[in-house]
Parts: sequence; C-alpha cells; structure tokens
Amino acid sequence: YYSKMCDADNHAVREAACQGVAELAQKVGTHPVYAEYLSPYVTMLLQALLMCFHDESWPVRDEACLACGIFCLAYADECTSELPTLFERWTEQLTDQIWSVREDAAVALGDAITAYGPEMLEKVLAVVRKSLPAARDQPPMSRQEYKRLQNDANAHTGNQVYSCGSLAPKLRKGGAGRIGCSSCLVDRPKAPWEATDGCIYLLRELCVRFANRDESDREDVVMNDNILLPLMTELADVCRLSHYPQSDDLRTTLWRQLPPIAEALGKRRFKGLYLDLFIELLAKNLDDRHGTGASQLSIHAAGQCCEEIANLIGVGIFRGRLEVTGQEDAFDRVMEERRREQHMAAASGRFGREVFQSPFGPPIASPMARPVA
Repeated sequence: YYSKMCDADNHAVREAACQGVAELAQKVGTHPVYAEYLSPYVTMLLQALLMCFHDESWPVRDEACLACGIFCLAYADECTSELPTLFERWTEQLTDQIWSVREDAAVALGDAITAYGPEMLEKVLAVVRKSLPAARDQPPMSRQEYKRLQNDANAHTGNQVYSCGSLAPKLRKGGAGRIGCSSCLVDRPKAPWEATDGCIYLLRELCVRFANRDESDREDVVMNDNILLPLMTELADVCRLSHYPQSDDLRTTLWRQLPPIAEALGKRRFKGLYLDLFIELLAKNLDDRHGTGASQLSIHAAGQCCEEIANLIGVGIFRGRLEVTGQEDAFDRVMEERRREQHMAAASGRFGREVFQSPFGPPIASPMARPVA
C-alpha cells in the first residue's frame, strides 16, 4: 500500500506516502523487536522512494529525499546496493532551485555519513569542495537589471497557469514524473549560487553532527579544524561576492546557519578560529548605510545572527570585535530592537512561544525564548 501510494495520481498523496514511509523506517526500523519484520520490504520501499526523486512536484522530491536518509540510518546494510544511486540523487537535490529541498538534501547526506562512516564523509567533502565556490560562476547582473526582469510584463504574459490546489485536476502520469503543486513542464535552469547555498546547509550538518569528538554521531567521524577551516574560509570569501543580485539571498542563508555552526563548534573554538572570518561581512550587513542594496530579510538575519553569537561568546567580547569594523553602533541598535521585541512579546503573552522568523522560512523557536514566570 505504501509503495502504491507513492505512485498515486495526486501529488499530495505521494508526498504523504513518502512521509509515511519515513515514519515507518524511523519507528519500526529502530525498534529492537520489530525492525526485522520490515527488513524484507526495505528494497521495495526504497525503490518507491527512488521513483519519487524524479517527481515534478518538489514537495514530493523533498520528502523522498529525507525518507531515504532515514532508511539508511535504520537499514544501512539493506540500502547499500542502492547507495550509489542515492548519493547521486542527494547531490542533485543539494543544488535544487527550492531552498528547503537543498536543506533537506543536506540532512539526508548527514544521515548517510552517520550510517556509513568515514568513507561517506570523504565523498561528501569532495562534493563540498567542488560545489562551494560555484557562486563565483554566477553570471554578473545588476540589481536594476534583475528588478527590471522581474517586473517585465511581457516576460510574464501569456504563460501557462497551473493550479496550486492539492486536489487540482491538472495532474498527469508519464514516466517517473508527475505534475502537481508548484510544478510545471517548464522549469528554470539551476543557478550556480544555489549549489553554494546547498553547501552552507551541508556544512551546518557536518558541524552539528561531527564537530565535537565527544558528541559526534560517530566516534570515527570528526570534523577537525584541518578539514573545516579551509572550507569556512572559502565560504566567507565566496559570500563576499556581490556581482549578482541573489548574493543577498546567499548571505541570508549564511547568517541563519552560522549560529548553529558556532554553537556546535563551541565558544572557544569558534571565537578563536572562525569568528574573524565572518565578522566584517556580518557587520556590513547589519544595515544598508553602505548602499549595498541589502534586503530587509538579510539585514534581519544578520541582526539575529549577531544576537545569537554575542550570547554565545559574550556580548562584550563580540562588541569588541565589531569595533574594528566601526559597526558597534549598529550592533547596539540591533540589540536594543531585540530587547524591545522581546518586551512586546512578553507583554502580549507570546514570549517563549514558537514564532516565525520570516514568511519564507520554517517556524523556529526564538533562541532567547523562556517561559514567562
């Protein structure tokens, strides 16, 4: 039934089926008694998920990607025969046009490293080293040209319109592909900067899972500074590029993922080796007084990044590092705005509850949240 639903006509059913398969692997596959009962069906379920990797509806691809990673964790031996295909699909998803697909591909690759150890780590690091500088190949375009293209009525007139309803009748079957919500026969090419963006999520997974030997998901996999420092240096350099308008989106991703990376590395390690790589770029993104054209999303993300890192290493220490850039006043404004927001949230009874960082991201609990006494 699970496999059949992965091939259903409706994209919402296929998405739910992938979620169901993932839950099956997570709950049954890790059970000390019942795991063996699911083992004979792993190959069949994995084939159904691999078919969904080709789905034209990106939420289906997204769920299939995560589900395959969970299956590798639960049934590493049974999934070994399909590992080359899975690795190819995961790395393709890492450069997808949809940011959440890129992020979940990174999560699945992290699961694969946990399941298969140092050999898989080396393969993943090779992908990072190859794809991380990809934004350097992004064609130059001014913000004015980009905005003009977005607002060009002729470019957006007379195109095929697709329904976004989960019960939309405009679904077709043909090959492995399906049409559904957010999908159509016409798809824009992948952009080089999106490969770099995917690598940011992947670096987060590597740090969160394997940065600390005492807390690593595997004792034989550790991201030491000899491996990580060159990658983080390259990341800082490539995020300084501004010859294309989406560079602002890339920096937004960086500021959202840097705090969990810093926390995983630890206060002393991050402050000593990695903070100075990003401090100047971060300070520059706190406001737009330099005329960089930074969006409000990236400015907000930079401010929240400053707050979280300052709380980790110490507000006074962080502010002292900012003095070199001359942006300590901007930092003070950011901290004051955060205190005002928290005071207003507490007054309205929302303090400590889950809030949305932005309309474009998933709900994330505030790092400063605590229950109201």
